[in-house]
Order: sequence, then structure tokens, then C-alpha cells
Amino acid sequence: MQIPQININLDYFVQLGQLPMPALFWRLFLDGGWVLVMIVLFRIVAELWLYTRQAKYVAGQRYHLLAINVPKMNEQPPKAMEHVFATLAGTYIPTDFRDRWWLGIVQNTYSFEIVSIEGYVQFLVRTPSSARNTLEAAIYSQYPDAEIVEIEDYAATVPGTYPNETHDAFGLEFILSRPSAFPIRTHIEYEHSLSEEYFKDPMAGLLEVMGSAGPGEQLWLQFLVRPNDGSWKKASKEVVDEAIGKKKPAAKADPIAGLMEWPRLFADQVLGTESEPPKKDDKTGPKIMEMTTHDRNLLDAVQAKASKPGLDCKIRVCYVARKESFSKMKLVGGVGSSLSVLTTLDSNGIRWYTKVMPKATYPWQRPKMRRLRNAIVRNFRSRSMSAGATHFILNIEELATLYHFPFKFTKAPSVKKTDAKRAEPPPGLPFAVSGQSLTPFTEVGSRPSVPPPSAIPTVQDDDEEGEG
Repeated sequence: MQIPQININLDYFVQLGQLPMPALFWRLFLDGGWVLVMIVLFRIVAELWLYTRQAKYVAGQRYHLLAINVPKMNEQPPKAMEHVFATLAGTYIPTDFRDRWWLGIVQNTYSFEIVSIEGYVQFLVRTPSSARNTLEAAIYSQYPDAEIVEIEDYAATVPGTYPNETHDAFGLEFILSRPSAFPIRTHIEYEHSLSEEYFKDPMAGLLEVMGSAGPGEQLWLQFLVRPNDGSWKKASKEVVDEAIGKKKPAAKADPIAGLMEWPRLFADQVLGTESEPPKKDDKTGPKIMEMTTHDRNLLDAVQAKASKPGLDCKIRVCYVARKESFSKMKLVGGVGSSLSVLTTLDSNGIRWYTKVMPKATYPWQRPKMRRLRNAIVRNFRSRSMSAGATHFILNIEELATLYHFPFKFTKAPSVKKTDAKRAEPPPGLPFAVSGQSLTPFTEVGSRPSVPPPSAIPTVQDDDEEGEG
């Protein structure tokens, strides 16, 4: 069989090579490059449109910052906070094309914060008004004696632009060391089956660092969480299937892959040869019986994480202090060390995200340092989930390990707690007397203080009056 002769005319490419650079790009644009340009422009316009609609939706939301105080003898372990986060995971709102691209609906973002103002430590939660009742009900159901009070935003009380004449700021974000499918160490590993007294709170070191802030210093720690559709569990299943050597189902024919085969077939026709198609990688992981105990435990941990609801998460810390008291790594470094206790070398851990860390090793890096420093404060104050590092997934057990109220055996004297258990007032009581709280936070809509008991007139008995 005679192979037909194929003539390839390369005059077009020769002519392109002889054109100057501006004319070359213009010729490519006219000869079909405009299609690629239109695709890129369409993608940019679509992203800008989506960002504008979502920004409008978020701007129309109202948020509340709630201060949470728990009793001094809190008997609820971190397991109770799992139920709170599970409730928030259930607030996911399915959206369609209209909701996403026209109304700009996004999932509610909750900010769980631990704030230290000159050593005064307070647990806070920032929630959208539409979910406030759900959040408060979830907290009261697990902590019936808790006190929840709405306060003003403390982050608005410090300067927002740096360098500043009186204050300086520093901050950073944290990410996971490995993909989100692998879990970090949780409070389950700190619990003891014999007695509650043996529970070693993994957050005790963090509270000590927060409480060590001195005069003029403020340390803010933020855990942003957002519900999702649960699609992250597919990555966990892929990790397990790859480890046990489970073959993937046969994929449908890929038309792009078929087009990539044309050059090889064309060369075979021109040269009269027969080249073998590239072999597919049939490499599979070890079988279950060939795994070590360590590998099996790791896969069990991956599956255990995927068995509980997970939320999008971002961790951010910010340190603001007066210039005479400013020492950025004294407290921020302590926060990083406290979070590192949840790291397991064979699974996952929490580490700094250095790309957003304000640092200037060389003089020419100082403008970038100032820009990053202002960005970290701005992103903290806006509770932004999109700015900065990419968010990751933590399930409710991991989140409860990072954010829970101190247990009764946890030594955290600097944490604000309720002074007494809540109870209904006795019948017939005309009014209640309350003292003023020594707190640096300002309550929203606080009522005027009640006069002290000594200023309240009393009614004496006739017998007592006669005896007097």
C-alpha cells in the first residue's frame, strides 16, 4: 500500500517570524487569538460581577458581637461545643444560579474569637442577625448558666492604619501543614476514662498566653467558620482508596485526550512507523493486609474526620499595642506555640502562613511590610473569609478542640466568668440590683445603672420603729 504524500506549507510561520513584535501579536489576534482574549475577558467580567453582587449582599447583612461568660465551675467538656458547631453546620443554604449570580447569596460566616485586652480575656462570637437566635439557642442548650451580652466592636477602638503615632500592630494567619483530609490532634486524646480531673485542656497554654498581655497590649485570636455542602469528604475518600489500592471506576472517553493523540498518529503515517501509546500509570497503593499498624491508624483517623460535619475555617491572630509596650513575638509567638500542641507528625498540624506575615529582613521590603500589616488588621476587623490565606476544613471535633470554654479544672483566672448561677427571681420582687462590671468592653444598649442598695429607701416595721 502506497502512503500518500503530505505536503506541509510552513510559509505562514516563516512570515510570522519576520514580523516585528507588535505586528506579530496583532496578526495572531486577527487570525483567531481574539477568541482566547474574549474568553479571558469574559472570565474577568464574570468574577467582578459575582464579587459585586456578593459584596452588596454582605453589606446588607447586620452582625452582632456577643460576649459569652460561663460559670466558674463549668462542668461541660469540649464535647458540648461540638453540638454548637454541628448546629451551625446545619445552617448551610443551598443556592441555585439565580441566588448565586443575581442575588449574590453567600453562606453565613461566624467569627469565634478569644480577645485579651491588657490581660482581660473574653470569649466572643460574631454572628449575622439572621442566625443569632439559632446560635444563642445552641449555646444555652449546652451551657444553661452562660451569660450572653451584645457588646460594641473592640477592634474599632484602635487605629486602623499603621505606622501610627501611638500604636503599632502585627499579625499573621495559620494554615494546615497537609491537606484538609488529614486531621489534627483533638480533645479526645486529652481525655481520661477514669476521671474528669485527668483531662488536660489543650487550650490551657493558649489562655495563659492571652492572659499575660500587659498594659497597653491587646491580643486578638479569630476562628472564622462557614458551613459548606460536604463535598470536601470526597478528598478523604480518595485518600483512603489510593492507600488501599482501590481502583478507580473506568472514566468516560476524554475528547481532549483523543485530540492529543493526533500528533502521534500523524507522525506514524508520515514516517511509516508504529509507536506505542503512552502507558497509563497502574500504580496502586498497598493492600490492607500489607499495611502497617501506623498506616491503618492514619486511615482510621482520616475516615473518622470525614464521619463528622466539617466547616470552612480560617485562623487569624492580631496583636496591637502602644509603641512603648510593643513586642510582637512575645505574644504572637506564644499563640503559635500553643496551637502547635495539636500537631501530629504523621497526620496534620497548624503552622504559620508566612506569605501574609509582615516582616522586613531588608530595607526594600519595608513598604511591603507596611502593606501587609495594614491588611492583616483590616481583614481581622472585617472578619473576611476570602482575604489572605485559602481557607481549610476542620470538622466539629477539631473546632471544639480549638475553641471551647474553660473546664472547671482548667486554671484560667484571667478569663471572664459568671459570678453566680442564673436563676429566676423570686415572685413579687419589684426590681433587681446589679453592680457595675469591671470590663473593657462596652455593652450595646446597656440600661442606666441601678442605685446602690444604700441609696434605696426601706420601709420599717411599726414594732421596730417603736423599739427604736
